[in-house]
Amino acid sequence: MMASYWETARTGFLAFVGVGLLVLVPLVLLHYFRFRRVEPRRAFVLYGLLAYGLVALALIFLPFPRDVGNLCTGEQMLSTVPFQWVTDMSNNMAAYGRSGILAMVQSQAFLQQLFNVALFVPLGVVLRKAYGKGPLAVIAISLGLSLAIEVVQYTGNLGFYPCPYRIADVDDLISNTFGGVLGWMMAPAAFVVPRVPSSDESTAPPTTVTIPRRLIGLVAELVLVIVVAKLWLHSDPRWAVCVLVASRVVLPAAANGVTIGGILLHYRIRSDDGSRANPLQLALRELLGFTGFMAYATVVSPLIDIGWWDLVVVALFVGGAFVLPVFRRDQRGWHEQVARTRDVFAVRETGYPERHDDVHAHS
Repeated sequence: MMASYWETARTGFLAFVGVGLLVLVPLVLLHYFRFRRVEPRRAFVLYGLLAYGLVALALIFLPFPRDVGNLCTGEQMLSTVPFQWVTDMSNNMAAYGRSGILAMVQSQAFLQQLFNVALFVPLGVVLRKAYGKGPLAVIAISLGLSLAIEVVQYTGNLGFYPCPYRIADVDDLISNTFGGVLGWMMAPAAFVVPRVPSSDESTAPPTTVTIPRRLIGLVAELVLVIVVAKLWLHSDPRWAVCVLVASRVVLPAAANGVTIGGILLHYRIRSDDGSRANPLQLALRELLGFTGFMAYATVVSPLIDIGWWDLVVVALFVGGAFVLPVFRRDQRGWHEQVARTRDVFAVRETGYPERHDDVHAHS
């Protein structure tokens, strides 16, 4: 019995891996569109619920019957007697001449109810620990979900099969609901489950210059740099790096943090405290950021010819500059944190409040 459960759970987990990969990008985009960032605790709980839900559904409905023609045998597929499993367990033990606690916990009827309880324990844990639900809410949600499952089973998966292949049992409602309540009671000990922050806590401040905005500005700037390097300078890629240094270090140092991409999308580079970023900060930011990466890719990498190290550098740059920042409220990459700089809106835009330092500039 346990072997079949493990095999079914494995099927559910493999389904989660496949479905999880399919919905990863849409979920990230939806999450980012709503909150202007990907809140890690919300993402963790969301994917945890997805894994739990698919494994639970696999355990509840799999395996599907292969011979549909033998389903409708006239057998009673609805049990409305509460705690019928106790009677079934006693009869089974008496038929085999067994008694005692050890025989009871080894009986199939007991193990089935224990499984039904355990199935809903994670739900109760998540509802309380992640979403702060009280016991009545957990009872209502557990009972509602269990009832929906029993209805689907009794209707032959909503009419897909001519007859049900699993018994719809009132004892399942009781066991599932008790499992949800048990999970609610155990929730304080579930340290791995985080509290899901509110929408206000999850959302990046309206003054945050988001990663997509900066990425578009960076691409526009890179295109301009390539055009300049190709048309007016030599084809040597080192000239493109020189143009990048001029546009992303020299120009911002001379023009109060303004870059070409920033001009197009209305943001500029400032120091952590909102003051003007000094040349050393700008140079450090670019050395560890995009300009340094381009210099490595065009100048250093062809000289050292170490393929695996190139992958490490790409992973560090992409992860530090674009992946990890989407989880932060300020959207700053590690190169910006080290250089103690940040991007701020250069002008007041619709929907974006005027920054404190801009107020002083106008007064």
